[in-house]
Formats: sequence, structure tokens, C-alpha cells
Amino acid sequence: MKGPITEVNLPEMDVEWNGAIAYLDRDGVLNYGSPNYINSPDELEIIPGAKEAVTALRGLGYRIAITTNQSAIMRGLWGEETIHAIHAKLQDEVGTIDVLATCPHRNRDRCRCRKPHPGMLNRASELIRGEYHKTLDWWKDKPEPIHPLDLMVGDRNSDMGAGWAVGARLFKVNENIGIRGVIDRIINGDPGDDFNPVG
Repeated sequence: MKGPITEVNLPEMDVEWNGAIAYLDRDGVLNYGSPNYINSPDELEIIPGAKEAVTALRGLGYRIAITTNQSAIMRGLWGEETIHAIHAKLQDEVGTIDVLATCPHRNRDRCRCRKPHPGMLNRASELIRGEYHKTLDWWKDKPEPIHPLDLMVGDRNSDMGAGWAVGARLFKVNENIGIRGVIDRIINGDPGDDFNPVG
């Protein structure tokens, strides 16, 4: 089955890359979500503070990867050109993103990229670093991350599960507040333990 739809930018960084990746969910983290999907660039409304948070992560030396489940594509509501247009507007609003990975599948498609599976995070890591996580029994013990500062920010347990699967620090946000609600914790070195599937 086809994997995630990816867009790769890898812009020149104005600070040295620290080797870590900030994996960010999209809806509820950078922009307000909708139960009926974000169906066009016109429907994309950035949450206040999202641009500043992305800028802060860049200033800390992170590469940024968006990982978003968008089953509207496999449901036939719209195609890949729409996700690219939405992501173009997203980057106009918050800044260039290194990798944008989109899972187009539904739950019933049983893909390996739809969160809570780590496929999109692994693909982003492969594109940015040239390596990905090989741990298979991630639900038993949290694996060691490729980099100890890797982090996942999301508003759902599926986001936390995908981050857990790659050993990332986990920051769960309120969907109405988004990433601005946790950026100070990230800046201050919080261990990011907002989820424990085996506890």
C-alpha cells in the first residue's frame, strides 16, 4: 500500500541544526481543526502563537516535520493537489517546514503510516537524517530515540502513540490553544511525558 504523501523543503537554517526533529501534528497544534476536515486553504485558520512557536523551535536548532492524518483523501473528498495547496498556505503563515508528511488512509486501510503507527515519523526521519527507527515492539517499552531531544506535539492520543513509538518526548496540547500551550515547557527542557501507554 502506498505510504504517506511527503513534501520536502529542508531550508537553510540560520542556526546550527541540533540533530533533533520536532514532529508536529497539524490540526489542533498549528491550526484550528474541524470535524468536517480542512478542505481548502481558505478554511485553514492558524492558532495564535503557532508561528512564534515554530520560530522558537528553529531557534533551538530543530528540524520541523508535520505529520498529519488526512483520510479525506482516501474517502474521495479531495485529492493530493488540495493537501499541497493547504500546506503552501500553512507555510506562508508559520514559515517553511522541512518535511510535511500526510497519511491519506482510513483506519480500515490498515496502513503503517496512519498515527498512532510511526510510519510518517519514520519517513520524516529518513528524509531528514537518512535513518529511521527499527524497533518493532514499541508498545512494550518506549524505544531509545535517535536523538534525545526529539519531540512530538499533538492534541490526540494517536499523536502521542506515534511519538512514543520513536522514543520522542511527548507534549499533548489543548486543540484550542495548540503548540503555544507547551512551547515554554519545550524551551525549558521539560522531559515531555504527557503519555504512557504501558503505565
